[in-house]
Amino acid sequence: MFLVVACVVSAESQHVEALRRGPRSWNEWRARNPSLSPNLTGVALSVGERQMGPINGGPINLASARLRHASLRFATLTGADLTGADLWDADLSDARLDGANLSGADLREALLDRANFANAKLTGANLSGASLQEARNLTQSQIEEAVGDSFTLLPPHLTRPEAWTGTVAQVVQDYRARNETYAPEASGPVAPKRVEAVSWLVGGPRGAASAAPQATPQRS
Repeated sequence: MFLVVACVVSAESQHVEALRRGPRSWNEWRARNPSLSPNLTGVALSVGERQMGPINGGPINLASARLRHASLRFATLTGADLTGADLWDADLSDARLDGANLSGADLREALLDRANFANAKLTGANLSGASLQEARNLTQSQIEEAVGDSFTLLPPHLTRPEAWTGTVAQVVQDYRARNETYAPEASGPVAPKRVEAVSWLVGGPRGAASAAPQATPQRS
């Protein structure tokens, strides 16, 4: 068992090291290993290593790569192939995604604030819970091709697609089902256990809220 775990860790390290060598080396490595889906979960690259555009040997091929929780803020991913990539909870704020192909990518809960989406493909991309505040060059047609939900934060100039919305009751029900932050039903409306949960529903802060104080038990 130890040998199996060591082999998995070694393989993941090789993926990260291959990526650090730059887009040209990475693309050559992908060409030699077309059946592999690289595991780059939580990868944190230096500022220089995040430059993966044409001027640095790109566009880079990150199709089907596992990039959950990756730190890619200010990354240059111009023209990148990110089809089917797992970017759940990744930080892509201020990234250059112009001309990138994000078709079918999992971008749930991703930070995409101020990212540049000029001519990017978002067909079937899952933007549920993602933050796209102040996203640049993002169009209504791109949004219409993607998947989202009531918690996707869009720039003010864009309209949330009808398929992404629901009644307030449906929003609360969905939030409760996914996060279980609401108290069990008693008489009357369901009361949130977290103070900021309700404010999020109407455009409040995205971060986790502190728990509400518990009532002090009465002594007999």
